[in-house]
Amino acid sequence: MIAVSHYVIKTKEKDFHKALLGVIEKAKSFQGYQEIKSLKLEDNDNLEFLLLAKFDNETNYKAWEDSDTRKNWSNELKKFVTKQSKVRHQEGLEFWFDLPKQPNTIVPTKWKMGLVTWLVIFPLILILTSLANKYLTFLHPNLKMLFVSLILVSFMTYFLMPKITKVFAFWIFKK
Repeated sequence: MIAVSHYVIKTKEKDFHKALLGVIEKAKSFQGYQEIKSLKLEDNDNLEFLLLAKFDNETNYKAWEDSDTRKNWSNELKKFVTKQSKVRHQEGLEFWFDLPKQPNTIVPTKWKMGLVTWLVIFPLILILTSLANKYLTFLHPNLKMLFVSLILVSFMTYFLMPKITKVFAFWIFKK
């Protein structure tokens, strides 16, 4: 996954969004394209759009990155942004442990990422499995696990890991 932060001029947000939708449509025609998601992160000073680009492999992503379409998009961006865009290549669990709002943080060691993830997943698995076994008795065991894994991943990605990362930031991102 590639994460790109664009720092947009607040008065140019609608124009940026319109141009973004256009470039996403063009990206869909590239081999290996999976998705580009946009997250709006706003504080008092900045309007940051975090774009998450997924391609099926590095070669196909590189073809997109080197394309005239993406280069034209990059030139068009200059009308909408306040500073240079920031690009981060991320693999695996690193995305959960990235704090875009904290400058100069380093990617934590894999053992710290693994330990914190395990500390969150283990009790969540126990709770969700117990609830599924109690309330979803009518489902086949494989369907129960499908349901548990769906809830687990969603809960981890959108709720728990962002909060846990902030709680443990003093240790995880220790320089």
